[in-house]
Amino acid sequence: MMSMETPQRSLDSRNSVDSTSSSFKRRKKDKDSSKGNEVSTSSDPFLDMVGRLCGDLNKASQYFGKIAEVMKREAKVQEKTTQNDPIQMLQEKSVSELTRLGFTGSELLKATSVFVKIPNQMTMPFALPKNLRREFIQNMLADDAHGKK
Repeated sequence: MMSMETPQRSLDSRNSVDSTSSSFKRRKKDKDSSKGNEVSTSSDPFLDMVGRLCGDLNKASQYFGKIAEVMKREAKVQEKTTQNDPIQMLQEKSVSELTRLGFTGSELLKATSVFVKIPNQMTMPFALPKNLRREFIQNMLADDAHGKK
């Protein structure tokens, strides 16, 4: 029968360790022969497991840091690629010009759908004088509406 003053836990069927004294036992330092790093071992397997877990978490944190760095680099490369893409730049310029000319949201969407169908239409407004651009887009939208009927 166990007394209340000396609680014990069984590690396996052959050994038992006094849990009240296990936290006070000194940790031993061993040299890891392959890397020269110090490996902590103790008589408490739970402490050893927590130590290994802490090391694993540190490694995982380092790996996630490397992954984040790679993702940042990849995002920068993609950003530079889209900035240098002439079609992307022309699309953005066309949309901002249509907005500047005062087209409504639905007119803007209709115009962009025409631009998708006929990409050459996107460059034409910029070849025209500013006072004719709005009229050109309105005619383009009207022609597209008649073509759908």
